[in-house]
Amino acid sequence: MSIMKTFKLENEPKIESGFKIPENYFENFSAKVLQQLPENETKVISIFLRTKTWIYAAAAIIVLALTIPVYNNYHTTSSDIDTASLENYIAYNSSVSDADLVNLLDEKDIQKISTNLNIEDKNIEDELSSNKNLEQYLLN
Repeated sequence: MSIMKTFKLENEPKIESGFKIPENYFENFSAKVLQQLPENETKVISIFLRTKTWIYAAAAIIVLALTIPVYNNYHTTSSDIDTASLENYIAYNSSVSDADLVNLLDEKDIQKISTNLNIEDKNIEDELSSNKNLEQYLLN
């Protein structure tokens, strides 16, 4: 059995570290460091600010994407009626009278309807006399 020798740090010779510090090094240290710093500080741009800008841009795009279809649905109702729908309505609803139709027409519509065929009475008589379905024309 070996007995451990007691070791006292205060009594033993100390080992030098090999590093030497110049005299008064720490007394002037802060002054030297401040002299080496640049006079103009660089501007620091936070990453959060860039991210914040992108978040606002994305939110604006989403809001526009959602509001444009809603706006179009409410504000694009046309006052023009589809011609085929109007003809079908008039044809299948017998409650519409000629007076009702006349009340709906304005001057522009009347000018579009009016046509001048310039057909002479003799031409009409010749056509009716040569047509075998004259009775159907007269009855209807």
